[in-house]
Order: sequence, then structure tokens, then C-alpha cells
Amino acid sequence: MVHGPVQIQIDQHNFTAETGEIYFINSCQIHSVTCAPGVNGIIQGMVFDKALLNFLENSENLETRHLLSLFLRSNTVANRYAHTHPLWAELNTEMENAYQEFTTAQVGHEYTILSCLFRIIVPMLRLYQQDFNSNPPRQYANQYMRLKPAIDYMEEHLADKVYMESVCQKVNMSLYYFSSLFKKVFGLPPVQYLIQLRIDRAKRLLLDEERSISEIAELCGFCNINYFDKMFKEKSGFTPRDFRKRYVRQE
Repeated sequence: MVHGPVQIQIDQHNFTAETGEIYFINSCQIHSVTCAPGVNGIIQGMVFDKALLNFLENSENLETRHLLSLFLRSNTVANRYAHTHPLWAELNTEMENAYQEFTTAQVGHEYTILSCLFRIIVPMLRLYQQDFNSNPPRQYANQYMRLKPAIDYMEEHLADKVYMESVCQKVNMSLYYFSSLFKKVFGLPPVQYLIQLRIDRAKRLLLDEERSISEIAELCGFCNINYFDKMFKEKSGFTPRDFRKRYVRQE
């Protein structure tokens, strides 16, 4: 936040962002920013594709890969980093370095910016590990790769009817063992995890006013519009219609 204050809404959370504060918004979160009358709010932002983190995703350290997977899908990682936060100075330095490299565009600046990105994400990843050390337990990190084909299958078939028996076949496990291990590793039963993936997709699609809510429900695998409304409100705090009104109006 270069000049504030401004109002930031991230999912159902509201913040009054002051000058100098840093905000992190994960890819599964919807947000809006509004300025109060007479306030010339200025934001310096960095938007990056999670594909840039392939180096970490391909790490031989299974714990790192597991935590990164959780990190990129989480809506519980802290959004606000004020001056008093232990990571603020490090995050601020790397954002300033990345911005300087981008504006000067010297030879090799792309690599320097990428290194800044790693120096932003890794401390947050370590903080995430500390904050969520018991959920899921570290000893289940080596099970992440066994379950990854199931996650990939769910993400590829969000618009389809997904049977857990079919998901189990992807990892060659019985339904009972798969459900038990999945909850230990990801902190949610597989069905609830699938619902959360669908709701996250619905949030993004709702920003497109050209699509009807019933169409979005179908694209996200909800055949019953009433069930979609119920699950969406349960997970986000809004009905799909209220969510669209709130965010599309403010964009």
C-alpha cells in the first residue's frame, strides 16, 4: 500500500489498509479495493502465475511439495502483513527489489524478479508450516505424491459427476483407506475438498456477468441450483447472487 487508507475486501474479510502494509491474496480468493471519497489510494502490486513456482513443485523434498500444494490452495494463509509482522521487512525489501528490476529492465532482470519471488514465497511457506504444523501432521508429507493423481483428477473433472470410487482407482486404494489418508494429509474429507475446489472455481466464474448463475453451477459440477446456493453460502458467507453483486459492482 503506497498511499492509503483504502478498504480491501478478501472473500468475507474486510481490512482498512494503511500506507506501507502488505497484503497477500491467494489464487483461490476474490478481492476488491475501494477508496474513500477524497483519498488518492495508490497500490503497488505483484501478480504472478503459480506456474512460476514449478521449481518448488518439482523439489525432491516431499514436505516442501506437500506444503506448497496446501499453500496454493489455502484461504487461511494470513492476508495482512503490517509493519509489526516479523515477515514485513523481508517481504517489503523483495517487492521493492522486484519493482526496481521491472522498471529498469536490465539484462537478466527476469531471473532477478523470479529470485525475489522465491524469497517472498519461501518465508511465507515456512511460516505456513509453523502455523499449521499440526494440520496436517508433517509425517504425512511423504503421502502427498501418492494422493496427487486424485487431486489432479478432481481438478480436471470439476464440471462432471465425480465418483469417489473412480478417484480411488487413480491411486489404487480402497475407498475407506483413501478417505482416511486423504483427511490426514489435507485436513478435509475428499468430498469436502472437491466441494471447495468447485466453490473456488464458481467464485472466479461469477465475476463474468455474461454467464448465468445456473450455467456457472453446472460448469462447477452442481446439478441442483438450490444445493449450489447452500454450499456456496456455507463456504463463502454469501449466496452466489449476493457475491456477484458485491464484487462485480466494485470492480
